[in-house]
Amino acid sequence: MSEEAARRFRDNFLWQLRAEGHDPAQIARWMWKPYRVEDLRIAGARRDLDLSGIAYSTEEVESALAGLQEPQPRIDEAFFRNQKTVLVMVPGFTHETLKNFSWHEQVQRKGSPHTVLMLHPAQGETREQLYQSGDGLKLVYLRYPRSNAASEHIVPTMFRMLHGSASLRRWVGEGYRLFFVGYSYGAPLSLELLADLHSGVFADEFILPATRGFLGLCGDIGGSYLADDCVGESPQLVPMDKLVAFARRHPWIGRLLGLGTPQLCDDMIHGVRALGHEVRQQRARDYAPRLPPQLRYYTAAAIMPLTDYRRRWWQFNFDDWAMHRQALVTAPLTVYNDGQVALPDNLLPEAPQVPPQHRLHLGAVRTHHWGVSYRTFNLGINRFPRVAYYRALLQTVLQSDMQ
Repeated sequence: MSEEAARRFRDNFLWQLRAEGHDPAQIARWMWKPYRVEDLRIAGARRDLDLSGIAYSTEEVESALAGLQEPQPRIDEAFFRNQKTVLVMVPGFTHETLKNFSWHEQVQRKGSPHTVLMLHPAQGETREQLYQSGDGLKLVYLRYPRSNAASEHIVPTMFRMLHGSASLRRWVGEGYRLFFVGYSYGAPLSLELLADLHSGVFADEFILPATRGFLGLCGDIGGSYLADDCVGESPQLVPMDKLVAFARRHPWIGRLLGLGTPQLCDDMIHGVRALGHEVRQQRARDYAPRLPPQLRYYTAAAIMPLTDYRRRWWQFNFDDWAMHRQALVTAPLTVYNDGQVALPDNLLPEAPQVPPQHRLHLGAVRTHHWGVSYRTFNLGINRFPRVAYYRALLQTVLQSDMQ
């Protein structure tokens, strides 16, 4: 089933890229072949030293396109207007730092048929900020506070924000179904929330019964070697304790680093530690046995060869430069990483109660951690085709789950 889903995503992405006018040579630079994770030599003494086994040639892309049928459902205005689906978007670590809001940036535009809503906490209640109103598909961006903190501080607030949303309650009453999309740190936060809902930790009245699935994008589910490094004894990239101390001394620089308040500074060390393998694995051992078995769990990764990064000063690409510096931390361990998280740590943890056909890994795209998700510091110089990617993902998860 997972292999079928990965092939379906491959075909959907191919179709969307061709519809945008990209030629086979360029498509080959943005895609990897579908793979079985167990067939990859990800780490250890015999690990793969390159990614040639999953790379596409231009000729292979041309061949795949030649026999490609248009995927269904067709992604057009009617598709979006007819979808009774709410995508609950859960962002990543220090999300206040970033300029735009993942899928939000692609749909907030003139003529879009979507409703885009952002939820904020407000003195124990939920404040709703409506960006635009439309028929059909709803996108709810969960702007949880203390975005540098460990998950135990964030997840209860996430529940209160969702449970207190009048719009979400109304939509569910109208027959809408929820689908969680967690990016980076947002992936394990979503999984912890779903497990707490299923096990009765929260007095949920409508969220879980209306939820149909979860999609983790470059999810830091199993832990990040970069986070391990930053709080380790001999950091290669940046010693987090010294960075926080510097931000406290220079608040204006701290704001640029996502450390603009005393609370964010206080949270940072514990938060980075919460992204590392020790804490993520410990938390997974707690929540994985409590995940609701009825949901579909999709995961999607990104893999970026070191040679693909654009990092010369004249290219003015801070995203690639910063990601390349981070990728070097993981490079001695595995080539299967996106600059922040290695491929195995994107996957759903072992949960015996979740049937194998509900654990669906869609494979990876050829970009880095920020490429799939945000216009960040350099206003989107990274050219990864996010719109085509998001549409292909929507086609893939809605084809079987939302019809």
